[in-house]
Amino acid sequence: MKEYETLTREKVDVVPFGCGMPETHLMQDWSDRMLDLILNGPTINGIKKDEVRVMLRETYTALKQYEKIGPMASPFINDPTAIVARAFSELYPGVEYVAQYVPDLRDETNGTAYGLTIFPDDGSTPIVCISAEAPISAAPELLAHELAHVATPEDTEHGESWSAASEAIFKKYNELLDTMIPDEPEPILSPHQPGDGGILTMPLRDNVPEPPTDDWQLTTCPVCGAECWQTDTARRILALEPDVRTACTACALKGLGK
Repeated sequence: MKEYETLTREKVDVVPFGCGMPETHLMQDWSDRMLDLILNGPTINGIKKDEVRVMLRETYTALKQYEKIGPMASPFINDPTAIVARAFSELYPGVEYVAQYVPDLRDETNGTAYGLTIFPDDGSTPIVCISAEAPISAAPELLAHELAHVATPEDTEHGESWSAASEAIFKKYNELLDTMIPDEPEPILSPHQPGDGGILTMPLRDNVPEPPTDDWQLTTCPVCGAECWQTDTARRILALEPDVRTACTACALKGLGK
């Protein structure tokens, strides 16, 4: 069940010229006086019906996009995770989920995880969990990965249906981003592949004073020298991908790493 109420309706969208006539003056072209009159005046008898309809249509369209994000809209003007969520909602209308950041996220083997999706046994809304320790830059990719699982709950092994859903989400994400920022080079959001390199972040000891599991080993950041933790997962990644750089969380967020 959706855990918040919306004013817009899932099955009702604004159709261009759906009222049978071209739009008149757009609301952003109205004077402050006209807008104040419609919102607060004692009567709107002197206002054309078409003008009021334009206002309702534009407001409804904007509100529906806002409500798709959920009850806690992002405070950032450039939030890629919100765009991923919007891409998913446009591709899979009516498919519900709950997403949350989880500190020290663990999988079913108690190993460190950066993203996982829980499908409750009672068939209720799936829960998407993203590691709170993951870099901010990785959150959109992690969310898109898990939402592909939400779209294809029957595919638990990253098979063809999951791959198709994942590709569709990435494609829609880039389409939305291109629409929002048409004059900028199009950023491409793609899953990490072996050989891509990058920076592997290590939690700072100041943030995590005690290791949650025995596989966390104390080390130092090669950039700033701060004490941080290296997990068994990190060691496996470094063994498989020698081009991956390491850094503490603070340095990684600055794009630093050795």
